[in-house]
Amino acid sequence: MVLLNILLFVLVLSLVIFIHELGHFIMAKRAGILCHEFAIGMGPIVYSKKKGETLYSIRAIPLGGFVSMAGEELNDEMVKIGQTVKLDRDENGKIINIVLNTSDPNYAHLEEEVVTFVDLQGKDDGDLMVNHSIVDEKAYYIFKDKKLQVAPYNRSFESKSLLQRFLAIVAGPVMNFILAFIIFVIIALIVGFPVLESNELGGVSDTMPAGEILEVGDQITAVNGVNVDTWEDFTDQMRLNEGLRDIELTVERDGAILTYTINPRIFIYSIGINSHPDTINEVKIGEVVEGTLAHEAGLKGNDVILGVNNQPVNNWRELITIMRANTEGRSMTFEILRNDEVLTFDIRPYDEALLETQGVNIVDSVIGVNPTTEPNALASFGSGLTGVKNAGTMIFDTLDLLFRSDRVGVGDLAGPIGIYSITSQAASQGFVTLLNWVALLSVNLGIINLLPIPALDGGRIVFLGYEAITRRKVNKRVENTLHFIMFILLMGLFVFVAYNDILRLFNLG
Repeated sequence: MVLLNILLFVLVLSLVIFIHELGHFIMAKRAGILCHEFAIGMGPIVYSKKKGETLYSIRAIPLGGFVSMAGEELNDEMVKIGQTVKLDRDENGKIINIVLNTSDPNYAHLEEEVVTFVDLQGKDDGDLMVNHSIVDEKAYYIFKDKKLQVAPYNRSFESKSLLQRFLAIVAGPVMNFILAFIIFVIIALIVGFPVLESNELGGVSDTMPAGEILEVGDQITAVNGVNVDTWEDFTDQMRLNEGLRDIELTVERDGAILTYTINPRIFIYSIGINSHPDTINEVKIGEVVEGTLAHEAGLKGNDVILGVNNQPVNNWRELITIMRANTEGRSMTFEILRNDEVLTFDIRPYDEALLETQGVNIVDSVIGVNPTTEPNALASFGSGLTGVKNAGTMIFDTLDLLFRSDRVGVGDLAGPIGIYSITSQAASQGFVTLLNWVALLSVNLGIINLLPIPALDGGRIVFLGYEAITRRKVNKRVENTLHFIMFILLMGLFVFVAYNDILRLFNLG
């Protein structure tokens, strides 16, 4: 199972990275930029195939990828006047290989030459030259451990217009958004859309209170004696009865009218507890989820909540009212009965804004039923757009919390191990949940890459913006240095986040 999860993690991560790099690659090729390599992964090459001008490779570490474009390296400094090289010429005297590794045994038959003249840019559409010999437009530099095609200026990234360079950079994130859009549309087509005009049950959860009582196809006709005709009527009545631990539902099943009493499960997401399934008349905790605020404070299953902030709590409705009022996440004192002993615990709940970024409410009351659904192609298209928008909003809200909230820090970010863990959990919850996670991950990659930080696509766009405003290109050496420095800093952050992932994975932090 672990091997399967690892394979799934690699496939998911490789997919979103492949789509991202494919965007860069397509627009670079359209602009006529020479692309040396299209790589998925980092580190040593485990598989490669040369097709045309480009080497397509899979590398050992599936945590990134790149498109190596001509002009990103300092081509004009690879061969300098006074440098000793070997020049491999064809039968017409045209240079086809510039051997920088003069000890390469494959070129032992060639004489060494000192470079006295070099023009490997051809900026004025002239021939490429070394020592007054013409260099073939598809010639290669021969290094110790690799070879690289010579790129004239008109095939380099920097020779292209601002628009062409912008499109080559921004196409990566855009492709991530397109992938997410397609996935959200597929999810909508699979799941369908709720038929709100109906009161028929389309799904019943086996793990929720309705699981042993209601059946798919039942039509809910009344809630606590109030008639309901549509799904919206039903949800309105459930909302009005939120906090009650016993609700009377009347259903029609195969022509028969049946009445059942169901005990909703109440979830207090702001601290991480839920109601005990077998206890109605007490505010008894059923489960304290590991890693939640309640768990860290010391609350346990079967604890009975007697009061909060010196205010008596007699039922779940009263507790819900108190918890909903604390939207800002102020510290609260819980009075607990445990084994005939009264204890107090101080807990500072998550605030409402933080919970919204995770797509949950402070409180929720659940019986575990869903409406019937039907496919809708046009609505699925809209669902794809809404899915991308909501995923992007969630990411920006989370980034905002990193700077604004003292409840969220860099240590809460998920790195590769965290992504592996989430991918495994999503897969265990079904294909649709896994698809949703892939879409969210793709949007995440797209937005993070658009941040205006050197070494990321957004940083490169900033440099293009500077050029557009000043009509002057940024010094290539300065730009590459800034990219390198930020890359090192990002790698440091990567290691820190991965370390915290390990602590969380083994419950050490």
